[in-house]
Order: sequence, then C-alpha cells, then structure tokens
Amino acid sequence: MQYIDYLTKQPSDKDAIIINGDRYTYGKLYVLVQDARARLPQVAEKHLYPIRETGILKQLVLFLACAGTNQVPVIVPVDSKLEVTDPLFDTPVPERAVMAVMTSGTTGIPKILFRSFESWADFFAIQNAVFGVDEDSRLFVQGSLAFTGNLNLYMGQLAAGGTLIAEDVFLPGKWEQVMARERANGIYLIPSKLLMLPRVFKGVNANIRTIISGSQSLGRKDAEVLKKIFPNTEITLYYGASELNYITYVKSADMTEERNLIGKPFPGVRVFIQDDEMYVDNAFHVENITVPYSLKDSGRMDLQGNFYFLGRTDDIVGVRGRKVSMMKIENALEEVAGITEAAVVLLPKEKDADMPAEIVSAFVTVEGTDVPENLRQQLKEKLADFEIPKPPPKSCGCPVIRSCAVPHPASKCAVYGWSLALIATSTRSCSERRSKIH
Repeated sequence: MQYIDYLTKQPSDKDAIIINGDRYTYGKLYVLVQDARARLPQVAEKHLYPIRETGILKQLVLFLACAGTNQVPVIVPVDSKLEVTDPLFDTPVPERAVMAVMTSGTTGIPKILFRSFESWADFFAIQNAVFGVDEDSRLFVQGSLAFTGNLNLYMGQLAAGGTLIAEDVFLPGKWEQVMARERANGIYLIPSKLLMLPRVFKGVNANIRTIISGSQSLGRKDAEVLKKIFPNTEITLYYGASELNYITYVKSADMTEERNLIGKPFPGVRVFIQDDEMYVDNAFHVENITVPYSLKDSGRMDLQGNFYFLGRTDDIVGVRGRKVSMMKIENALEEVAGITEAAVVLLPKEKDADMPAEIVSAFVTVEGTDVPENLRQQLKEKLADFEIPKPPPKSCGCPVIRSCAVPHPASKCAVYGWSLALIATSTRSCSERRSKIH
C-alpha cells in the first residue's frame, strides 16, 4: 500500500481536490500522477528527490508520483536557499522511508526527517476520527505542502476519500465565496490565518462542521469569535511535531482562558512530564529516533490529565537575574485588546549598544497604528512586573504582510524589549517571527 493507492479506491468521478477553482477528480488526479511518474529519473537505490515547485498541484502530483519508486520525495520550502546539489539532499535514506520532510526546527539549520508509509498511514483513522474527517468531508486548506501539517492533512483526507478545497495564495477576503461555492464543511488553517476570517467574512457560514488548527496557541475567546461566523463548528486545536506526529488535542468546548492549554493525548500516544520536560512515546514517529522522545518543550499536567505547553526549554531566559518564559509573555500579549498577533524572540544587541548581549524582544501586530495605551495595566493581570516590557512600546511603522483584500486599516508592527534602546525591525510579520521559535 502506498499513498498513490488512495486515488484508486474512490469513484473516479468524485472530486479529489479543487485548487484555485480548478477541479481534479480522483481519476483525473491519478492520470496526472501516473504521467509524472513516467517522467521521474530512474535510480537504482533509494535517493532523496527534492521537489522545488511552488504550486500546490505540482507539489501534490510529484509527491504522489514518487510512491513505490526509489525516489523519496521531500518538498522544499519556497524560502529555502539550498540548491538541489546541496549535500543535505545526499543524506542516506533509511530502508523503510518512503518520504521525507524538511524542517529547521528552532535552530534555523535545515534538516531532513524520514518517514515510513505506516508512520502516517496507520494513524490516519485515529486523527480523522478526532478531527471529524470522513468520506463526506470537504476541507478548505491554504498554503504550501512543504508545511508538514498541510501535507499530512492532505494525505489523511485522501485516505478518508474526502475532497480538498485548496488555495495557493493567502487572500482571506475571497475565501468566504470559495467556501460557499465549493460547499466546504471543514477548515484547516493555523490560528494566525484562521483568526483573520472573522475580520473579513460578511456573513454566517452554518455549513462548517469542523475546524482543525495547530502550531500556534488558541484559547476560549478565540473560539467564541470563530463560532460567531461558524456557529455549527467544533474546533480542534492540536499540538504536534514533525518528529512525532500528533501528540495532544483540545476541543473548543474544553478550551479555557489559558491559551497554552494543549489538551489530552491522542489515542495510542503516551505523554509524561519529567524534570519539567514533555516526553512522548508513540509508534508513529520518524525514522532513526528512539522513544520516549523529548522535543525540549517545557510543560505541566493538571489533575484532569490536561497538558499545558510552557515553551521550549531554551525559551526560558534570564532577565535581571530572574527566569522569564518568552512563551508566557507572548500569550499574555495576544490576550490584550487591540493586539492581534504577537511573537517574543531573543535578539542580539545592536553594535556598540550599552545592553546585554541578547535582548528579549516582542513584536506585535496592532489594529490601527498605535499600541493600546493601557497595555501595561492589562499585562499586569497576567505577568509579574519584571516580565512586563519596558519602556512602553512605540510603533515602528513597518507594514505587516497581509492580503490587500482585508477591508480595514492596515495594521502595523510594533517592537519593544527590556532595554532602553528600540530594537531594529524588518517587514517580516509576527507569524513569520513566531515560526522561527515554534
């Protein structure tokens, strides 16, 4: 059994994927995959096959075309500067591997993770049951398959015999029409994209029955906002990792004010805390690691068996002799009215600046052009005095990357830290900064 076999198990005239409005039935997609497979270079032994395409359709077709061959596909992120001749792509392929994913984790150094077919496929029935995915699902998704979460949900949806409704470009202003036209009944987006929808959707969509999200935090207030436009939906927030697959999840009915709640383990997954560090034991991990496995994430478990993500072990930094969790500050900032997104990172000092070698700095996306005046007072409800940024933040005026279809004043990115100097910034959005530390 291989991923390509999912295409032959469904009626050939059933929609498999609708990309940017173009329809591809299971039969039509299978023909495209077979054609691409015939053009693959023939190799005698298993070897990595880098996919540098940027469009979803080409990524999907080439990934499926490699099934059952010695070409082991890895979809390269569009922002990767690696050439196909880079030694990384000559990494030896484990015997059981049929695919690979490329990740930089928190180090910024690219690495290749290999997977067997069973490490994902044997978990699809479990994750689909949790996510509410079945043969009748019509799941809206957006973004490159180089993102492991997207690729996994695509394969899981095809395994269930459902339909994918995909958009290449981040244009949330048009997604309301797309979802209505294609009769979407599910959504998979990371929180920063998902929370754009209430700002741009003009009506209520009662057809959405499930929303799947992960990789970032989401709390009860966020869920309540989403349910105003998707009143019949159940929201599932997952915590997972490329190395281990899905780990824990929490449903909207169980979400609390604590945005770092990540819920209880998926069936078949064991999670425990040792020395404040979360360890995971499952049979669905990548090749060449041993379990129990630690992602170097800090966590805690309450009396009900729910887990809470406290940040990475290297997320705890010293500020004036006290331990500070950057994740805790980020969550507190995102609960402030007027702040739509936040990322807290450790930056090197400016040259010749009279400050520590590294500075804990916060980047926030604000509604309008100014940071909320009562920000410090609101933060006092969540943070100790030494955890609150000083001096008060000032808007740096750099535009946040977003869709021009958003019908509200352009947001700005404000930056501040625990230093008297204003930290230099760039035009990267908070979600881009966050992706470097999550």
